[in-house]
Amino acid sequence: MSEKEEKKDPFDGEYIGNIWGWKFSIFGAVLILLLLAVIAYRHYTLDVPIGLEDPLEQEGNSADSTAADTTGLDPGR
Repeated sequence: MSEKEEKKDPFDGEYIGNIWGWKFSIFGAVLILLLLAVIAYRHYTLDVPIGLEDPLEQEGNSADSTAADTTGLDPGR
């Protein structure tokens, strides 16, 4: 058997190639770039926050609603 006919061991240190193929990798990269472009477009045109801001800081001092009775039941019963 010649050396070319032997199966290559994937762990022998040699690069054996991309298992999914280069077309699939390029398609994935294009899809990621497209989604990043949509996110950037929505952020700049619609002023949609990306999500890095703390929502609790934006609310400010809101009233504490835990003390309000919303059940409608009389607490004396």
